[in-house]
Amino acid sequence: MSVVKNGTLQVPGANIYYEVRGSGPILLLIHGGGGDADKFDNIADHLADRYTVVTYDRRGHSRSNLIDKTEDYKVGTHSKDAHLLLAELTDKPAYVFGSSSGAVIGLDLCIHHSGQVQGMIPHEPILLQLLFGSELKQAEQFMKDLKKNHRSEVIKLLSNLEMNDTKSKQSMDVLTERLLSNSTYFTKYEIPGILNYTLDINKLNTVLKSSSIKIFPAGGSASRDFFPYGCAATLAEQLGTEIVEFPGHHAGFNTTHHEEFAERLHNVLVGYQNKL
Repeated sequence: MSVVKNGTLQVPGANIYYEVRGSGPILLLIHGGGGDADKFDNIADHLADRYTVVTYDRRGHSRSNLIDKTEDYKVGTHSKDAHLLLAELTDKPAYVFGSSSGAVIGLDLCIHHSGQVQGMIPHEPILLQLLFGSELKQAEQFMKDLKKNHRSEVIKLLSNLEMNDTKSKQSMDVLTERLLSNSTYFTKYEIPGILNYTLDINKLNTVLKSSSIKIFPAGGSASRDFFPYGCAATLAEQLGTEIVEFPGHHAGFNTTHHEEFAERLHNVLVGYQNKL
């Protein structure tokens, strides 16, 4: 397991908790809704011998506290946080991987702070603007159900966690508080915010043509029938490229596929590096 250094960065309206491990070019990992930096622990450890891996709790999640607990969720605010975090850690363009709503934030970062990114992998971005027909109906129903059931699913997850010798009751209490707080933020603020966001595809294409950024829309091989994969596939088409498949489903990086997932991520970036 790699050595992890942590820090806190003050940004407008929040304190951002982040972790850094490894050495090499910066690779920023942006988590999706309801998560935090810990979601990437497994793949971060696998990649730390080749990258300086940066993970963080997005504002409103876990250890990144909001000054105004009721502030509206805006993708642009979250991408600015990513911009400020990268600026704190490096003056060179970084690699970025984003999952789900984190992928949307990464794409917004590419548009507004293109000089900070050299390669970006948006893994199953939640962009309903890219869907039509039955796929759009599936997405709308899923998001509606998710908003209604997310908290109960978190409670079920917590009830299934077994206490072990390394987890005290206090640490379990902290975990419970974090997950339930993240769930509240996700259902009350993030879902409406991400659904109200529209990615400017034309501006993104302009950025790609006028810079050295390369974007690799990605989806899980086990989630081809799930609407976020459709979002990634349509995004790839509109950017004039092909979708890259990763092992597992929507959160394959946090499952038994994590080692294979990390190698796939590295291979995508190495392929890009070799073309430079």
